[in-house]
Amino acid sequence: MVAKLLYLCRRTHQDIQTTLAFLCTRDKNPDEDDYKELACVIQYIRDMRDITLTIEADDNPRWWVDSSYAVHPDMKSPTGILMSIGCTYTASSKQS
Repeated sequence: MVAKLLYLCRRTHQDIQTTLAFLCTRDKNPDEDDYKELACVIQYIRDMRDITLTIEADDNPRWWVDSSYAVHPDMKSPTGILMSIGCTYTASSKQS
């Protein structure tokens, strides 16, 4: 299911990239909270299926940043950013 969401994330829903970065690191030992997080992402996708991505030219860049700190046993944290200046740029990484 996470692999399917990864495909969807790169095509239409860049806004779930940070959550998927977290879920991808939990593949080996998922617990009940990870399954709840996956269920929340799937419910979000279902609720937002009628909303389309609109790209317009804009002079004011806007940034959104999301991160979680020390959520893994090795104290690593996922971070995601989204920048919009008419087109969107997204990135997600795992911090040390």
